[in-house]
Amino acid sequence: MTASFGIDFGTTNSVLARTTAEGTVTVPLERRLPTAWADHGLSRVLPSVIGFENGRPAFGWPMKLRSQGRVEAVKRLFATDDSVEVDGRHLRVEEVAALFFRRIRERASAETGLPLDQAVVTVPANSRGRARVRTKMAAAMAGIEVLALINEPTAAAMAHARKIGLDERILVFDWGGGTLDVTVLQAVEGTFIEQASKGVQRLGGLDLDAAFLAWLRPQLPGSADWKPPQRGQFRLNLELAKIQLSKQAATEVALPTGRFARITRRHLETAIRPLIERTRGPLETCLSESPGPIDHLVMVGGSSQIPAVRRFVAGVVGVEPDEAVDPMTAVAEGAAVAAGILRGEITDLNFFVGTEHALGLVLRDPGTGGPTFAEVIGRNTKYPASSTEPCIPVTDYQESVAVTVIEGDPEMPIGHEDNVALTTWQIRLPEQRRRAEATLDITYRYDVDGILHVRVVDRRTGAVLMDERLHFGIDVDEKQLAEQRRWIAELMPDPD
Repeated sequence: MTASFGIDFGTTNSVLARTTAEGTVTVPLERRLPTAWADHGLSRVLPSVIGFENGRPAFGWPMKLRSQGRVEAVKRLFATDDSVEVDGRHLRVEEVAALFFRRIRERASAETGLPLDQAVVTVPANSRGRARVRTKMAAAMAGIEVLALINEPTAAAMAHARKIGLDERILVFDWGGGTLDVTVLQAVEGTFIEQASKGVQRLGGLDLDAAFLAWLRPQLPGSADWKPPQRGQFRLNLELAKIQLSKQAATEVALPTGRFARITRRHLETAIRPLIERTRGPLETCLSESPGPIDHLVMVGGSSQIPAVRRFVAGVVGVEPDEAVDPMTAVAEGAAVAAGILRGEITDLNFFVGTEHALGLVLRDPGTGGPTFAEVIGRNTKYPASSTEPCIPVTDYQESVAVTVIEGDPEMPIGHEDNVALTTWQIRLPEQRRRAEATLDITYRYDVDGILHVRVVDRRTGAVLMDERLHFGIDVDEKQLAEQRRWIAELMPDPD
């Protein structure tokens, strides 16, 4: 017996869901929920925090409550070259994530008695190619075949699918621990089609916590003298207070001195108001790029539960948020629905996703001599998507050409934070020719997961000079993958 699983691997919390004959249910990933956190909708999530105990990986609440010696928010590092240190071990970010996927796989087996060998995994809509590759890599290292990567807002809408009428439009505001995603989708006869999507990669609950802490600490006498463990514990206490203030007007937060400070919802709203205002840009972009009335406003992610956020977004969109959606579990539930569709278990629904960024090349502007963004595939293009462009050497008899691929916004300068250069290839020409006879045809193709494939063909001879998926230097060789799986199995052997 098998099941269709969906995984929301989040920056701060992760959720697992599966389909059943009665519908979609979440699978408990943690049974040791601390009392102070128990009443805040967190019973079905696993904090995305890892450490080591007695040489073995440890996860979830015990690690989150540590003030030191653990790693959190590793998902935020997927688009970087950073590594992390955990308990004196230097690990690549995909290795840390793989251990976490392995933990999810263990809990699935323990709770359901079913093997978690395949799953649909969600990613932020604004996730870059490198992060998408690493997500699939980490799951594969843990022994999970990724049926598809789907955008988190699309998954959230699919969790709500059977409550949405024909030809209705949904705006999903997904504000979790690490990123903001805003997406407009159209429901057409049970199929969800992304019409517009925009987000901010580093804007989430972690940033709200940091803003709240920065605003509050100057008002706490002696806070400059707190030691690192005390600061870490207070940050955790303040995170809990932030959650409590979504339901109550005031709360008491414990200080390292043993005393308590009274903080109010108004304090929180004052501290985070500039960050809330930053969500206006993506909202207005999506509304302008997909004009027309919004029938449903779906708000998911922990940060979207803050009353000031809900008021702000409802004011911009002109629709009150749908209260029937569980903001903490909807993304995983929608991913399970997507898995059911792909496995043929669900036949009355479907989905399509598209590009959140434009894909382009970095070329020299003939007017200024500086770099410019030459668009190849536009934003909001449905996956799979492809385009073939000619590449002509600058001079006669060149030995190679350099091709730099970029994702982002062509309207912004090359150095803008929205524009990320993915990689640069040096493509060696098969022989030295005159410039007019040395044209290459380069096909750029996104698959349904949003991972880029590139094929380079010599126009003169038809020879294929390159045909590969954009791995960004990540070794996905089958031998290497097998070694990584063995390493994880040694650290986390299957339970008897």
